[in-house]
Amino acid sequence: FGIKPTTSTLDLDTGTAINFNPIYNPGCAGLLILEDGHIVLFGGDKASTARNMSDGRNGIAVLIVGGSNACMLGPTWSFAEVWDPLAPTTTTQAAMPPTFVAAMGNICWFANNAGSITDKNFNFIVDLPPFPVAYQTMFPFTAAVAELAYTPPNYCTRFVLFGGSTNGARTTTAATTSVRLDICTCSTGGVGGVCVGSWQVEDMLSIPRVMGDATLLPNGKVFLHGGTQKGKAGTGPNANTLANSVSLVYDPERTQGERYDRFGPSSIARAYHSGACLDITGKVLLAGCETCGKYQQLSPGMTLSPNAPLEYRLEFAVPQEIGYGSFRPGILAAPTTIAPGSVFEVSYTYSGGALVGASLMAPCASTHSLNMGQRVIMLEIITPSTATPGIVKLAAPPSDLFGKALYGHFMLFLLGQADSYSEGWWLKLAPP
Repeated sequence: FGIKPTTSTLDLDTGTAINFNPIYNPGCAGLLILEDGHIVLFGGDKASTARNMSDGRNGIAVLIVGGSNACMLGPTWSFAEVWDPLAPTTTTQAAMPPTFVAAMGNICWFANNAGSITDKNFNFIVDLPPFPVAYQTMFPFTAAVAELAYTPPNYCTRFVLFGGSTNGARTTTAATTSVRLDICTCSTGGVGGVCVGSWQVEDMLSIPRVMGDATLLPNGKVFLHGGTQKGKAGTGPNANTLANSVSLVYDPERTQGERYDRFGPSSIARAYHSGACLDITGKVLLAGCETCGKYQQLSPGMTLSPNAPLEYRLEFAVPQEIGYGSFRPGILAAPTTIAPGSVFEVSYTYSGGALVGASLMAPCASTHSLNMGQRVIMLEIITPSTATPGIVKLAAPPSDLFGKALYGHFMLFLLGQADSYSEGWWLKLAPP
């Protein structure tokens, strides 16, 4: 594809980048990290070849939804596919796009402003409540999407759509609100064992935002960054303008209407084809942009890219909970492999008081305001950290949490006082 490298791996410790040229263009592809650590791209500007897991282990099927048959057309497909990495040429079909896989295996399908819940075999259970706002949330009127942390004992599915737009003209101001929905399994009061809450509409501190990035933090908060205040997702100078310099932090555990805080301003615009990922250090890596030329009408304090309209500069966003002067736990030793339903031991150092918990973070797979592998699972402390100083015993995700605790790689973080958290520790969730 082409004559110049379009893909790169970057070692953040050494600053070494290795460029390579993929066989097919991975632009606008869906992506996922399989349990064996391989990164798989689905589709793109040109279709990718079939790939599979060849080491003989069991593979977890991948549900692929949405997309279109040409660049910039928007969604055109009315079916979804179940892709098996052990048999990559075999697919099945089911109706309707975008999805969240709930903790116990049900599927929440959401497309723009409506959705339903099915079981894992695509049998209908219940429709979602009527959407509470008039604007749109799906490409090119793209809202940033975050699936909130799964917490014991209920492990409810909670998701937030941040922003969106109405008609997407370059001068159209984006939405200034977010919408959230909580879905739980229940024995009474629901439909088919599912209890669906009401939509929660919240003001994003009056800041318009379309095609931003929402990154989950180990403490369960969401870092909302980038995007623009006007226009829509897309290429060229007529798609969007007025880049957002102000980021927000969303705390899902606060009272509705009090969940947003301002984050420090950024000097680099992040619009279409930018991305954000949680790093093993607990910071958020910010990269890319394709529509960051002078027409962006940069806010005061922002600087134009030396390669405008492309942006090659990288940034780290540092949440205040791990910033200068904070007291962070430090992981000294932990297992490299844990099994669902087990108890495991972590040795650590921490001068800030008692630990309050831990979390598992799935590795990032982010593009187009969607992090397709984003999952945070909160872990319970079995033995209080005060019982044996420097040692804590944690409960791994339960064995029946198959919808979220998929086999594969996770980052383990310890949670301290004042929402602080450690640097991460790579481990693998594997069968016992």
